[in-house]
Amino acid sequence: MIVYIIPITALLLSFLTLVTSMRFIFSRQGLYWVFPAIISLLLFFQDLIILLSLGEANITSFSYTFENFFPFVLSSLWYIMIAVFHHALSRNTSENKFESESRKNRKEAEYLEKYELRKGRRERRIAARKGRSEAFVPSIPEYNSPSDDD
Repeated sequence: MIVYIIPITALLLSFLTLVTSMRFIFSRQGLYWVFPAIISLLLFFQDLIILLSLGEANITSFSYTFENFFPFVLSSLWYIMIAVFHHALSRNTSENKFESESRKNRKEAEYLEKYELRKGRRERRIAARKGRSEAFVPSIPEYNSPSDDD
C-alpha cells in the first residue's frame, strides 16, 4: 500500500494545479494561464500513467530512490510555481481606472434616469388626478384665436 501513496499524492497535486490553472483561465489574466494549464495537463497525465503502470506491475516493495519521488517533487514544485505566478499576477495587474470609472458613471446615469422617469410618472399621475377633479382651460401659447386675426 505504501507504494501507491507517493504516486497518488503526486496525481492529486497535479490535478489540483490543473484545476487551479483552469480556474484562472477565466479570470482577467486568462491568456497568461493557457501555457501553465497545458503543462499541468501534461503533468497530470504523466502521473496518471505512472500510477496505472504501478497498478499493472503489482509491485509490493517500495525503494526510497529519487526516481520514485520524482513525480511527487515535480508536482509539488509545479504547484508552488502556480501559486507564486498567481500571486505575482494579482499583485502587478491593477484595475483599469478609466474603465471602472466609466462603468460607475454609466450605472449612476442609468439609476438617475430610472429615478427621473418614476418621478415624472408620479407627477403626471398627480396632475391627471387634479385635472379630472378641477375644471381647467388648456392654454396653448402658439395658437392665435380667430378673433385676433381681424
